Amino acid sequence: MCDISQDLKEGLNYALNEASILGLDLDLSRRAVFVTFSPIAILTDGTLPADNRFLFAFRKVGRIAASLTPERDGKALEFEPSQLSDELDEFKNEQIYGWEFIDNGEKLFEDWQDNKSFDLILSNDFDKQHTIDLFQEDKCSNKSIDLRIWFQNIDIYDSGLQKVSIQTFNENGKRGWDKLYESGWTTNDSDLGEKLKLQE
Repeated sequence: MCDISQDLKEGLNYALNEASILGLDLDLSRRAVFVTFSPIAILTDGTLPADNRFLFAFRKVGRIAASLTPERDGKALEFEPSQLSDELDEFKNEQIYGWEFIDNGEKLFEDWQDNKSFDLILSNDFDKQHTIDLFQEDKCSNKSIDLRIWFQNIDIYDSGLQKVSIQTFNENGKRGWDKLYESGWTTNDSDLGEKLKLQE
């Protein structure tokens, strides 16, 4: 299992906050889940990435579970794991938030583990693996989906499919969030992209 230290975990939680989920692909033959994020990020030279998509490849996935509810606290709608990508696409790239995504223990999962749409176990050793918790919420209809992935390894790629270290991804995110905090901006600003391009 890859070593995600406490520092790397905290960095990932920081960098992924308010990232948009652009897509998800589940490859059962390779026991892999691929999630594309668009996070807040600034490169080392102070500029924005020309294409801010980052692909997270969760490998040797031991388990994946989801809960799709049509309304808050409603009964989950059952669907097949192969339909997960299509179900997520209906949420139109909503942001994730909360600062806690990696290795959260059982607390977050307990909120919906008895109300699942599906629960696919691929390895009996899943309880020894890392986890990531994701969700999407439709603010108009109150439809929501919770997702947990148990995985052994994680690789990150930029939009050109060049591998990026977790440390580099985290540092890009920290620069982006530092810029927001220093300038008093929010991720709801319609011209945020142009603002982030401004140099000090």
